Amino acid sequence: MRVFTLAAIRQIQDFQFLTDSSGYVLADGGQLYRFRGNRTELVPTPGSFTVTQFHFLDATHGAVAGNLRPAAVPLLQGSVGAASLLPVLLGLVVLRRWPGGAWGRGAGLASLLLAGGLLLGCGRAWQQFRSPDAASEGVTHLSRSQLHAFAGGHTYFANKGQPAFVALTQTAGASWETHSMPTNFYVSALTAIGRNFLVGTYANPYEGTRSPMHADGDVWVYGRDSTFSPELARNSPARPYGLSVHRAIRGFSFSAAGDQLLIFGSDRMPTLPPDEISATAGNIYALPVSLHPPYRLLDVPDTVEVTSLAQADTGELWATLDNRKPRRAKGILRYVPLPTRQLLRFSQGRWQPVALPEAQSFGQVAFVAGTGKGYLLTAVGQVLATTTSGAQWQPTNLRDIRRIKPWQQAMTLQQRANQLLVLATETPRE
Repeated sequence: MRVFTLAAIRQIQDFQFLTDSSGYVLADGGQLYRFRGNRTELVPTPGSFTVTQFHFLDATHGAVAGNLRPAAVPLLQGSVGAASLLPVLLGLVVLRRWPGGAWGRGAGLASLLLAGGLLLGCGRAWQQFRSPDAASEGVTHLSRSQLHAFAGGHTYFANKGQPAFVALTQTAGASWETHSMPTNFYVSALTAIGRNFLVGTYANPYEGTRSPMHADGDVWVYGRDSTFSPELARNSPARPYGLSVHRAIRGFSFSAAGDQLLIFGSDRMPTLPPDEISATAGNIYALPVSLHPPYRLLDVPDTVEVTSLAQADTGELWATLDNRKPRRAKGILRYVPLPTRQLLRFSQGRWQPVALPEAQSFGQVAFVAGTGKGYLLTAVGQVLATTTSGAQWQPTNLRDIRRIKPWQQAMTLQQRANQLLVLATETPRE
């Protein structure tokens, strides 16, 4: 086990190893650093936004993304998508056009209901593009491509004045190409396929009356690498390609073979009119790295968000869930706390809760592809390890661990506020 103490950094927010002794870290506050061994070097980033996510392909090619928070957020009392406002707006127009009196108001109400009904009833053709998995519970197959160039932006009215940005570098941060994203959602995840960067978003993960929580999100693609997706040769930062995911994104993962992108987070956000993505339950969206179908949506029990996701060499998916769930009260979505962060395993076509004597609440799960080895991070910072793809788990002597990440044939970890560890082939035990 190798240990690196980055004394110049008060609190590590995220990290990425590029070799077994070097990489990048994001400090609390959005400062990006390059590290080599125990030494760190500040990497200047664009000053137009606060960096919350980063990803590097190698030592020189990378991306950072984040938001610029507005000075003040307008007071709002609800969370409604623009599409769901359309029937109401149509009805209000009718009410204004008809003369006063009971007949006019009744005609306006009838027109309002008719407009809403037309929106709900139209466009049923999307149903032909989804089909349930006959052998698995909560799995739906989708057959229509969702990769497209966005015709316009996607905004949430409660986030007014909060732009999102992505910046790309080919010079290890010496210079940046900054792009304003066509959304005001929170940047919540960043990864790469080939030489393209994928930015995931979450409309609003925070509860409150000033800016109500809203579990919607998209994937935006930056780059023109057409190796996996030929149409991305036409991609442009001014009109980026992407995926309308219709659920909040907490993170990206990849299958054990590296041929599937796994997007995880909240359950679906309904839209009007609906489509096969917004009308199908599922917290996990599985796509080939080409971003073309066939796709799968996997629905975990309840409405709890998936916080980490990993695939073992056996093909089984493992997931950890949040310790809170959304509930609407007086027209406002709020979180209700849950006693534990549950661990689930998708085996034999269904999700199964995993009970272990060493812990009942878990923060992360990760596997090292091709080795049978995996690691579980408990809610109190302890680590359990497996060499059998999760068939058995043993306690380790690792304590006060904040985050775990697979890297090549090793597992990397953050310990305490500013230490990084690399576990190679050994499985640490008591």
